[in-house]
Amino acid sequence: MGNQPRWLSGGVPADQLHVLIIDEGELSRSVLSRILRELGVRHQHLQLARRPEEARRLIKNAPQAYDLIVSDMTFRQQGPHDMTGQDLLDELRQAKGLPMQTAFIMVTGEARYQHVADALEGALDDYLLKPFTARQFEERLQVVLERKQAFRLVFQAIEAGDYAKAALLCEAMFRDSPTYKVYAARIGSELYLRLGQLDAARRMFEALLAYKAVPWARLGLAKIDLGGADADKACRALETLLTENPAYADAYDVYGHALLEEMKVEAAVDVFAKAVQITPGNVSRLQKLGSLQLYLGQSSEAAKHLGAALTIGAQSRTLDYQGVVGLAIASLDLASAEGCERTYKFLDGALGRHPDSYRVGMLKLTAEVALQLALRRAASALAGLRELAEQIDRPDFSYEMASNLILLLVRCAGQQPIPEATTWATRLARRFCVSRPRTRLLELAAAAMPAIEHLVRDTALDINAQANEAMAHLVSKQHQRTLEALAGLAQGSLNARIINLARATLNHHGQHLAPDALHRLRQTIEPLHASYTDAGRRLLERKG
Repeated sequence: MGNQPRWLSGGVPADQLHVLIIDEGELSRSVLSRILRELGVRHQHLQLARRPEEARRLIKNAPQAYDLIVSDMTFRQQGPHDMTGQDLLDELRQAKGLPMQTAFIMVTGEARYQHVADALEGALDDYLLKPFTARQFEERLQVVLERKQAFRLVFQAIEAGDYAKAALLCEAMFRDSPTYKVYAARIGSELYLRLGQLDAARRMFEALLAYKAVPWARLGLAKIDLGGADADKACRALETLLTENPAYADAYDVYGHALLEEMKVEAAVDVFAKAVQITPGNVSRLQKLGSLQLYLGQSSEAAKHLGAALTIGAQSRTLDYQGVVGLAIASLDLASAEGCERTYKFLDGALGRHPDSYRVGMLKLTAEVALQLALRRAASALAGLRELAEQIDRPDFSYEMASNLILLLVRCAGQQPIPEATTWATRLARRFCVSRPRTRLLELAAAAMPAIEHLVRDTALDINAQANEAMAHLVSKQHQRTLEALAGLAQGSLNARIINLARATLNHHGQHLAPDALHRLRQTIEPLHASYTDAGRRLLERKG
């Protein structure tokens, strides 16, 4: 019997578990290792890491996913933005680097309990308060593994990309299983949000709140309000939630986004700063904060936060290359050629790893222009700007690239005249002023040159006026006149909002047109829609 494997809850054989322990204390690592080996975990299946940064590499390079990760919450500070256990958990969750089958248990002292409780709102499975006994550890592990086993069909559906099936399975467990009601709601509601089924998500959140008051359900309802374009209602709910849960970092993320939708950029910066204060080693939050600070002209603070993100996250999948470009521009503002060169070399290496990526190539070129400006090589910088501007009408030239071009344009113009400046700015504004928040950010990008800033604002007003004028003809039932005007405006601007408006109007009123006119307009609008509209790319787009 001594050679028989020990079976844990859910029918899991202990000798097949692959475990990672993250703790900088040698004694703590030794104690946890001994407990796990006594439970039957094989020595060769047990890996140790002193700090989250080391653990990140082990997780990324592991030949197979860990079944269990046990991490300390806090680590001795070696710098102002060192990672904590929660930072690692957030990073793995944000980069989808943690399979749902992996159990994550956090170990913490009583003083850090609130932070761990907030982490439970994310991907954390359980926590242990120090000091704990071997029996307490085993009891927690048994509960976690049993829950993972109970949700195995849900996880299999998610891994297969069948989110609808996974959501229905969660809803059934939410309805029928008191033991796993809250856990089922957590996963199911997020799946419904991912599927865009906001009514189903709202129904699950509200049913859960009627059963048990959990902060993340209230956060979910705020996300739905935000997705439904009710940013003001979302902000009010988030203010209340954060008053009651001031260490809830995820809520600050959503609140900051809601404030951006309300065009309250300065307030959003303050909110993201609080999130960074709670999780100083979170790469994504550092980049959000630093990028917005750059738009507000706070270049020193932007460089600090974006530089910390690059230092911490150079090997992380959560690092966004756009944030690296932001660091290049902030370094330019600080006359730091060294900072510009650092970002250029990093993006040059990234392009070597992704040689077919148009996005990475454009970001590298942007960093190169910043470097040339920092080195006072005005002619080379202008040549790079012209190369960027040649791309404006390409379908894959994105909002972030437009923002970068304006940020560099106004800085380059400070060193030499640029004859094409107003032409480029007008084309960028006509195409990318698709909403008030995006227009406001482009205005902020141009703020170093008031003439360009005013041009962006006036161009946005003008294209809106032209669209309204075209739609006004519908009142007198001049359907073809409306559609001809919208199609021409869409062709001339490549503006996704105008293209969507033209397509929606054609679909709704096309039956009033002669067949040849309908066919001609459809032949104009449909290719534009296929090439120039997207699902709402974010300011900080992903490198993937």
